[in-house]
Amino acid sequence: MTTQAAATQETYNSIKTEGLATPETPDESNGEVDGIRLSYLCKGYRTRASIYERVLPDKLTTALCLDGPSGTDNGMTFHGDGRITVMTGARDPNLGAASGKLNITAWGGGLHRHMDKCFMEFNDPTRDGQALNIKCDGDYVEQTIGGERVIKAKVIRIEATDALYLVGQSVKIQSESDIEMAGTAINTAQINKKDIVLGQKMSFGAGEETSIQFDPRSNQSIISSGHINRVIAGDYNKYVAGVSNVTVGGGVFAVPLVEDRSATYNVKTVVGNIQNIAAAGGFINTASAAATIAAGGAVTIAAGGAATVTAGGIGTFAAAKTNFTVADLNLTSAKTSFKTAEFDVDAAKVDIVGAADVSITGANVRLTGALIYLN
Repeated sequence: MTTQAAATQETYNSIKTEGLATPETPDESNGEVDGIRLSYLCKGYRTRASIYERVLPDKLTTALCLDGPSGTDNGMTFHGDGRITVMTGARDPNLGAASGKLNITAWGGGLHRHMDKCFMEFNDPTRDGQALNIKCDGDYVEQTIGGERVIKAKVIRIEATDALYLVGQSVKIQSESDIEMAGTAINTAQINKKDIVLGQKMSFGAGEETSIQFDPRSNQSIISSGHINRVIAGDYNKYVAGVSNVTVGGGVFAVPLVEDRSATYNVKTVVGNIQNIAAAGGFINTASAAATIAAGGAVTIAAGGAATVTAGGIGTFAAAKTNFTVADLNLTSAKTSFKTAEFDVDAAKVDIVGAADVSITGANVRLTGALIYLN
């Protein structure tokens, strides 16, 4: 404990003659100031801080005021209607970075309860920092019961170092401009999904796209009033476990995507063959108009059973040699004509039977055989 020295005799004599302190301003009276009655309860002689009561001219508006040191413009007012006003002085850089601040420290926590609406305003006079900064060393929980939580700002940024959850009975995201999403993987799970696109829908990148559906009711339908265009740089493989049906109407809608419309259905291969295989059934081609088969090389028709060609007329044109090799050839016709530069028949047995006359006409007719029978 520090021991203080007693005051000197000169000090006591000065207090008796001049008083305890010599004020720099004249004493104020507890009277009226512009119609406002002030009653000072306490005033400091060093900082000129004061505690006083205030009554306005209506004799009804009263307040208990605590004013800080002279020139600081800070204080606390207890109003007669139950209000409490706390005001700090203006921020003055000449007085330090902490000037004009309201500092509250509670080591034991606290409770803020407002039974009516509350308005809070935070300003950043420098316009180069943060107007409000809240730091929590634990969980930060807000709850709004029976109302809305509205956040308005030019830019709203939510950053989570671990995970971000948006949970709601109904979640809606609306934007007047673009909505951008980026992530190493975007996974969604839903019962039903519906996209309403009024403009263009694009998907591009180098990723693989796979659609796997296990429910037998999971149908896929593409209904479009426009065109469908597919450009594939690699292979295209399609397996249909059921029945595949393609119907081409051949109509013209808007601006055509295919300019060459000489054929309604056109299949073209640049390199390689075209192969149609019916593993357990027949192969049927039906045309209401003429059918043309044009090949730059050989044409081979192999049938395990009978081959039937029914037509109003058959024309066969071959620039090279043509061979027919069959186990049994039967030609039944009202009239059969062969016109050729050379006609050779080489067989183990040849029977020519005519119900009427049989004529053989030529510049020279030669019959060669071991035995020649004429009847």
